[in-house]
Amino acid sequence: MSKSKVEVSVVVAAYNEEALINQSMRRIVDQLSTRTEREWELICVNDGSTDRTGSLMEEFAEGKAQVSIVHHRRNFGQGRALRTAFDICRGEVVVTLDADLSYGPEYIYRLTDVLIKDNVDIALASPYTKGGKVNNVPLHRRFLSRWGNRYLTKMSNYDISTSTCVVRAYRREVLDSLHLASDGMELQLEVLMKAGMLGYKVSEMPAELSWSDNKLTESSKRRLSKMKILRTMGLYLLLGWLARPAYFFILLSMLLILPGVYMMMFLGYRTVLAIYGLLDQGLVIAISKGLAEVFSTYTYSFAIGSMLLIFGFLLMIFGLLFVQNKFYFGELYRISQNIERANYRTRRINNDQRKEE
Repeated sequence: MSKSKVEVSVVVAAYNEEALINQSMRRIVDQLSTRTEREWELICVNDGSTDRTGSLMEEFAEGKAQVSIVHHRRNFGQGRALRTAFDICRGEVVVTLDADLSYGPEYIYRLTDVLIKDNVDIALASPYTKGGKVNNVPLHRRFLSRWGNRYLTKMSNYDISTSTCVVRAYRREVLDSLHLASDGMELQLEVLMKAGMLGYKVSEMPAELSWSDNKLTESSKRRLSKMKILRTMGLYLLLGWLARPAYFFILLSMLLILPGVYMMMFLGYRTVLAIYGLLDQGLVIAISKGLAEVFSTYTYSFAIGSMLLIFGFLLMIFGLLFVQNKFYFGELYRISQNIERANYRTRRINNDQRKEE
């Protein structure tokens, strides 16, 4: 294999997956080998596993120059493991997979082909888009994933069905231009947020998410404890907040403003009726007495309605300020990333020239 050119890099992050990692790596290599014209590499990151995952990876990689193993000294999280692999992989296209291959290794080349066919920068596998399937997945996991992704999609920059799936294909330049910082599963949304700021194109293809019977029976309890449903729900809410904080302020402001407006309209109606009944005493006196009568009768309504409107409009102002700040942040981020990409191209040109010399 040429050391200077790799067309496809496949990245897998694993934590305590000794029951299936050897089989998964074999299936990935078998799939990669189906296209003999492609130069490829497989990078597996053992994210501080406490079982035999790391040693099994090393055993499989022995004698295979295209397979590389990286070990973390402790468990840092899926996001950190993927970032570690991104830093060392050399492929023009980078494909990320789950260690358990819930989507199957056939999506390596399917996603790669989508990048080329649709002329996009990121290709996503989605079980929730039209044509996608979900098989043998526990109901609570399916419910949490489906509705979590619907929520996150509303907060993202793209019209997609799945924001959290790790099974994706990236053009190399995308990963080189993004400064990623997430250590956990939130890395998937961070990529989409920052890619959207830079105007990268994303395509989504239908995929089948399927748990094996062995995985369902042997790993369901362990995976349930890892997910920690409440923590995951909180993380989804936090990611949505980070993506579109203005939505929360604007939504909350409307929940306050609408009942406040309703109460004030009711009080206005009662005031008009009171003034109309006192017009025989003169307009000025009618207005004065009418206001006093309604205020004394509906004192709490005046107070509550006024507070709802005041706080509602304050929250609306905060929301608009977040929109403004997000716009300026996006502009600054695009400028900084354009500078970084220009520097990256310059470095590559200089390196190529040095190699030629």
